[in-house]
Amino acid sequence: MTNTPIICHPTRDTFVRFAIVLAAFFGFGLYFFYDGAVGYRKANEVYFSYQAFAELGKEACDVASWETGKALQPLIAAEQVDGEWMVEGKYPLPANCEAARATPAEAADHAAMSKSWAECWTAYTARMHYPVKPAEHPFDTAAIREQWIAGGVCMCISAIIIFFILRTRSRVMSLQGDTVSAAGQTFQVADISRLDLRQWGKGFKGVAYATVNGRKIRLDGMTYGGFDPAAGQPAEEFMKALLSRYEGEILEYEQTEDTAR
Repeated sequence: MTNTPIICHPTRDTFVRFAIVLAAFFGFGLYFFYDGAVGYRKANEVYFSYQAFAELGKEACDVASWETGKALQPLIAAEQVDGEWMVEGKYPLPANCEAARATPAEAADHAAMSKSWAECWTAYTARMHYPVKPAEHPFDTAAIREQWIAGGVCMCISAIIIFFILRTRSRVMSLQGDTVSAAGQTFQVADISRLDLRQWGKGFKGVAYATVNGRKIRLDGMTYGGFDPAAGQPAEEFMKALLSRYEGEILEYEQTEDTAR
């Protein structure tokens, strides 16, 4: 039995997995925030602009109706509520929404609109860099609020993931003499009353549980040390060394608590 200290540091794969999950939640959070602050308002502008173009296209066929000056009014019938452009009092528009102030040249061209308002709409979207096809429905203030809430939840989860990254980075799983360090706990091999190895070599390989003073302490070989043959399988060496010192109850995969040796 060797007394050489075995220290298992967090594996690179562990941080790669953390990074992937963190990037996903952080990215979704930014996406939700963008829709709440900008995206949904732009979508509303496109939606109501499209509706207005279609309506003006019908009116363009009636010269008398057109000459009443409807085409010279704002393209979108919006009003300012608490300093924000709103349609029907519940659909927010961008702060710089020109369509809420005036009708664009493409929609004010009677000849072109009477010929094909769809072509005028296409020209307008090309100039404004808007999608030709609008959203199926507008987004009200409740929908925008949901985006902010969803973004906040994603950012909170991201903060939790960062906490676990920093905590994992500061820990090791080690065996130095008869002293074991794992899951932020330090204890003696003699303090272990039961060693559960049912998941160490089966299913979730590399996970074992040591019962110390009535508490289960996780021995996570996948996170600490790992099983890479090129690195000498540090986690497996840790467990072999621990078993060489341990003389208590062991639960293995084929056994139950009633038949544990």
